[in-house]
Amino acid sequence: MPAKKPAPPVPDTARELTDAGLQHAVLMRAMPVLRHDVASPLSVMRMGTMLLKRRLGQGDMAPEQAVERVEQIEEQLSEISRHIRRLRLWDLQINDRHTVLELAREAVELARPMLMVRGTEMEPLAEDAPGWEGDAKVPHTLLYLVLAAIYHLAEQPGPAPAQVTVEPVGALGVRVRAHGTSTASPDFLPPPEAGGPARPPALDLAALLRLAEPLKVEVQAQQHQVDITLP
Repeated sequence: MPAKKPAPPVPDTARELTDAGLQHAVLMRAMPVLRHDVASPLSVMRMGTMLLKRRLGQGDMAPEQAVERVEQIEEQLSEISRHIRRLRLWDLQINDRHTVLELAREAVELARPMLMVRGTEMEPLAEDAPGWEGDAKVPHTLLYLVLAAIYHLAEQPGPAPAQVTVEPVGALGVRVRAHGTSTASPDFLPPPEAGGPARPPALDLAALLRLAEPLKVEVQAQQHQVDITLP
């Protein structure tokens, strides 16, 4: 009888599903901001087109006013397009690369609104933020890890931190730090039994290490600080 061929190796689907679940947990925390950033200019644009249509139908709008309204709508369309392009940062099927500063700035912009709801301040990164040196590009999936580090520190049990900062460490490192104690109540979400949304699962140190593994990134975490070092 001919020898049987060896069975093909079984893919580590459990590991892949774990990675996908962790990435989903990060995305769900950022989703309200992503949704708002697209929906808000769209609502303004729809109202503007309705007013423009009404005024043109009534015949009481000068041509220069109509042109001005159309230019405003074009600006809102450009804003919507920009936010849609930002969604590429979440697409695991592409291989975009960005500077560490670009990804850190995006992480801050996405995390900041929800942290402010909890009473945690987070300053946006300036265009000329010092310390972010070099133009080396890194995988866009680093965004998942930086955001996870922010949420990890912001969602610790007990009172929320007063402030979370993101700063550079060397040429390709990111340090996320929590400072002080917020005076706001940590119970900013209604409990599930009251009909509010369920709290997402915690992003602990094990989750950070798992998110870092595909990127070959080193993560060192303390109680109030997470250092992310790229090779």
